[in-house]
Amino acid sequence: MKDDQRVAITRRMLKEGLLRLLKTKELNKISVTELCHESGINRATFYRHYEQPRDILNDIRRDMFKDIRELMENLDAEEAIVDRLETVCSYFYDNRELLNVLFACRTDDEFVQLINETYKDNFSFQEFRNKESLIETDDDAIRLWAYYFSGGIYYLLRQWLREPIDKTPREMAELIHSVLCVR
Repeated sequence: MKDDQRVAITRRMLKEGLLRLLKTKELNKISVTELCHESGINRATFYRHYEQPRDILNDIRRDMFKDIRELMENLDAEEAIVDRLETVCSYFYDNRELLNVLFACRTDDEFVQLINETYKDNFSFQEFRNKESLIETDDDAIRLWAYYFSGGIYYLLRQWLREPIDKTPREMAELIHSVLCVR
């Protein structure tokens, strides 16, 4: 139990140290020595847990994706779609500092994939068949349209969090909902 606690504390210290450094430096310019100094961890301890600083960033991303998936799983399916979207947008807004670090480290494709999986799990691809604007309705075309919408939603969220765009999580949820419901 004590070892598990120590591992968790060490990993948390390394994650926090990396995030502090990423505010002023690019990931590929951060050395293990510098990260260890920033985190108050020695090199041997670092190498017991990770091979390189990118591994820590991958852990941070995995943790965030896990949180998002758990959030989505706990949403009430009976709740209106826009209310569910607002919950997710609020999470993104509350974690915008961390998300901006991840955006800066080029995790775009992974986020688009997460949005696509979330869309697939929480909404039906059948909804695409009901869109009058879609000519093709075979499974491959539907899957491609889903990626198109996922990419668009990702960039809406990313720009909202990166730029000073004065929209509340509710307003963003309504905007995303309108994109998804275009006929």
